[in-house]
Amino acid sequence: MGGLVKRTAFLWVSTLSMVAVVGCQTGGSAAFTARNGVRVNPVNADVFEVIARPNGRKSDFWCGAGSYASRQLGAPDNALVYTVGGAGQGVTMKSPDAAQFSLKPPEQVSGATGRAGNWGPSVGQANSVGRARNSCAPPRNSDVS
Repeated sequence: MGGLVKRTAFLWVSTLSMVAVVGCQTGGSAAFTARNGVRVNPVNADVFEVIARPNGRKSDFWCGAGSYASRQLGAPDNALVYTVGGAGQGVTMKSPDAAQFSLKPPEQVSGATGRAGNWGPSVGQANSVGRARNSCAPPRNSDVS
């Protein structure tokens, strides 16, 4: 009977370990963090969402958009990144301040909010990937743990 208990415990530990590994693999591959600490998540094949940090700046959105477009999507510095959804409630994370971007103009994408935000970049506003990426400021000292 002791052998059955040990085998059952081993199966539970093995199963939980496998679930933890799979969870880490799927959760970590979708999220991207820019060097200023903002998080960027894909919405669909054309749209990605930049999540502002508390007390964020408009440049934080551009930093995240430019960094993601360059590092994750392989866009060259002279490519344009467009705002396709102004700042508002996030769709990839619970956040009141998330803006959506694309390497395509707003009229060529589907699945974006298209909303006008109350702060941050306006829908249709574009920046070169290089300029957006260069807007990155390091995290403020109060943001560092």
